Amino acid sequence: MKVVELSKTEYKGYELEYEYMTRFHYAVVIKKKKDIVITIKKKKMKKTEKTFKDRLFEDYIEDPKAYAIFDKKKMIGVIEGSLESWSKRYRIWNFVVDKRYRKEGYGKELFAHVVAIAKKEGARALILEVQSCNEPAISFYMKQGLHFVGMDTMSYTNNDIESKEVRLEFGMRLK
Repeated sequence: MKVVELSKTEYKGYELEYEYMTRFHYAVVIKKKKDIVITIKKKKMKKTEKTFKDRLFEDYIEDPKAYAIFDKKKMIGVIEGSLESWSKRYRIWNFVVDKRYRKEGYGKELFAHVVAIAKKEGARALILEVQSCNEPAISFYMKQGLHFVGMDTMSYTNNDIESKEVRLEFGMRLK
């Protein structure tokens, strides 16, 4: 299967549905005494299914580009990203493979394609966001060479740490 660029005109607003099953989360603990000490540990949790939706080519993204793999006419995987002109980082905004097609190499193919695009566009780094409870995605990203670069403990709600859903940032240097 080949990776194809999606037309912004045709796919603007195209709804993506994210679904994953997790049994682990990365627990964030912040202790404030003399110093600020942050620990992030992988911990077991009860089996949980998570779903959420997003859309391609949102107006807040600077010059987005999206690439997909199709099985006949069915989109089975998509990745969307853009070069942040202010930081020279390539940010992946959306990345999903249909759950029936996971672990078959489509995610690796899409990710490698975007890494090549990011390098071609002169990006110094690649970065993305992932929820601390999305252990399957975190595991995949680490296998692709990404590492933890930051977090936001109030991105989704004011209780992200307690709800085990902290925004983690993963990235990799390209230069």
